Amino acid sequence: MKERTRAILETAVRDFIEEGRPITSEYLYERYDFGIKPAMIRWELQELADGGYFNQLRPSGGRFPTRKAYAAYVASIESQDGRAKSPRRVRASSPEKLPKEIADELGVMGAGYDPRRGVFRECGLTNLIEDLDLEGHEELLAVVRDIERLEERFVERLNVWEGDEGPWPKVFVGETPLTKTKLLSVLVGRTGSARDPFFILAVGPLRMDYEKSLALFRSLEE
Repeated sequence: MKERTRAILETAVRDFIEEGRPITSEYLYERYDFGIKPAMIRWELQELADGGYFNQLRPSGGRFPTRKAYAAYVASIESQDGRAKSPRRVRASSPEKLPKEIADELGVMGAGYDPRRGVFRECGLTNLIEDLDLEGHEELLAVVRDIERLEERFVERLNVWEGDEGPWPKVFVGETPLTKTKLLSVLVGRTGSARDPFFILAVGPLRMDYEKSLALFRSLEE
């Protein structure tokens, strides 16, 4: 992918995450200098749409990022050092309080698992449901089923993650080892020592703030 095309893709996804507005060439032209006119930005967006990075509900309407676009955006963030972009604001006095701190800070559902004690905690389901763009009752039920099985699926993968030397945190966009719907994204991180790790999770919509979430999870590893 050309550098300019990648810049347009990443900018469009970041702005959609922040504002939730469909992306148009006029919007990008007014706010950013890509060195090209709106017609050329429109052509670039169409090329990205043809490549599966954007959906468009109406021919004259704006575009929405797809799972492929979010995954590309996350890959770009993961290649950077996000520690300087989002100062740590989670200061839980103990790992057990991290799920609530994560839920409050990121506006997602937070969870944590203590392997030594076999305790799984979760908090912030309301945050998650409120932010999901659900089309009907069946999608809501699918999400609820995923949350109900979150602990079970996490424990099933525990041996894999306990022996995984990195990189951390793990980011799963759309379909994940812990969820089956395509509506959720999950971050999995670790804190504590190698002998006594504590696993932390953030479960949010596709349109979650990946940059802030990754920066926060990276800070918790320190």
